[in-house]
Amino acid sequence: MCCDGGLFHSVELRADDHPRQLAAVGLKLRRKKGVDFFLQPCSAHQKDQGVCSCRIYGERPARCRAFHCRQLGIVEAGVISETDALEKIRKARSQVARVNSLIDRLGGANPNRSLAHRAAYALSMPLDSARSPLHEELESAMLELESFLAQEFRTA
Repeated sequence: MCCDGGLFHSVELRADDHPRQLAAVGLKLRRKKGVDFFLQPCSAHQKDQGVCSCRIYGERPARCRAFHCRQLGIVEAGVISETDALEKIRKARSQVARVNSLIDRLGGANPNRSLAHRAAYALSMPLDSARSPLHEELESAMLELESFLAQEFRTA
């Protein structure tokens, strides 16, 4: 979920990253106010038959190498079992699927944007439009997901 746009909307490169090398292996970089970054979902993220992988794993940016979600950290520390962590991952993916379904029902958004950006786009309406129950459902599902991700996956 760290690479598919569910946890983050963008990733800043660190000083020890080499933007030209990362671009050469296909990472789509952007630069704003002197900061190099890439948007999520990551252009190197691949999903094939339900299995996710990184196309540039051996050359991935330093921030990607260093990141461990909260679930991985507490499994490694022996606080919870791998089975318990996998159940939380399943729950998060189920919530993401629900949000994606609601976004699609509201007219969708650019699939190359993060989940938060797509939800915000789906929730935006012309000023003369009234919010539908579907808008309320998406907003509620997104708040629930964000709370769960912050509590169970994101690190400080």
